[in-house]
Amino acid sequence: MDVVTAIEGGLVVSCQAPEGHPLRDPRAIVLLARCAELGGAAGLRVNGPEDVRAVKAVTGLPLIGLAKVPRPHARPLITPSFALCEELVRAGADLVALEVTAEAEPSAGDLPGLVERVRRELGVPVMADVSTAEEGVRAWERGAALVSTTLSGYTPYTLASGPEPDLALVGELAALGIRMVAEGRLRTPEHVAEAFARGAWSVVIGGAITDPLAITRHLTAATPAGSRR
Repeated sequence: MDVVTAIEGGLVVSCQAPEGHPLRDPRAIVLLARCAELGGAAGLRVNGPEDVRAVKAVTGLPLIGLAKVPRPHARPLITPSFALCEELVRAGADLVALEVTAEAEPSAGDLPGLVERVRRELGVPVMADVSTAEEGVRAWERGAALVSTTLSGYTPYTLASGPEPDLALVGELAALGIRMVAEGRLRTPEHVAEAFARGAWSVVIGGAITDPLAITRHLTAATPAGSRR
């Protein structure tokens, strides 16, 4: 079964930890991935060749690889070059996630063209991380197997979308026949159910499952002690 079909109707768990996080170690990422697999995840989303390689060695789940490239005073870009895509595939990624946003193109170049090149030259499907309907359509037309709402609310022109997941974008593009992945700020079973009701092919959840630091901070803020900090 191909990776796109394998995650249809399922939950993909994003197992990542940034630099400086207590879990920033491939061995910790592997443990998160094993927990996700035992919990019923249909696939995994993993950042960086080192973590991809480590996770690939312990699980048979479909593996979506990405590479976050830091920028000063801005969010990281997601896999903005062919060389990064090639590294991920060599490490064992079954599918590559890369962004197709107007924000990234001034520095990264022709991102829809990158989608097409990865599919053609590396022989793996692409998940296009986008922030708007226009970006999603451009990526789909250039051969993305999946389009994800990952960056809605994180580009300068979508920051006003608020703290809730952009499920309207899922529905808008799914109605056009685009295989949509709901990702970004999903936290509850209700979010997951609503995403599928709007036509999502799959759902990706990360921090709400795999970041105990963020979860603890969120819950601590509701305590009397936490509110005094």
